[in-house]
Amino acid sequence: MKLRRPVLVSLAFVFAAALPAAVRGAELPRFVGEPMHSPNSARVSKVVSSLSADLVILDGGREQGLRLGMVCTVSRGLRTIGELVIIEARSDRSAALILDLAEHRSIQSGDVARIKTFQTS
Repeated sequence: MKLRRPVLVSLAFVFAAALPAAVRGAELPRFVGEPMHSPNSARVSKVVSSLSADLVILDGGREQGLRLGMVCTVSRGLRTIGELVIIEARSDRSAALILDLAEHRSIQSGDVARIKTFQTS
């Protein structure tokens, strides 16, 4: 059976119209909404308290630009909570120790740790 050109064009429009609806209903992978460049930050996953020091576990690691020995500023919204030093960095997880903490503040899950940078003139 030989299809005429107008029929083929009509079928192409039908498939093109149906495709976006199918794609909208599909679940997209998490990386689709993430930026292409490293954000140099990670969310605090949890804080493990001990007698000697509190260990802060971050949901980000080398893929986010975090490296062993880096100092990070921890914030909640616009308020700075404290500073951390990275003691272990894996591809997608990190561990840090608290260097400094604002008075009457504590680091909590959901806080954001960003690499501390210095600007020189």
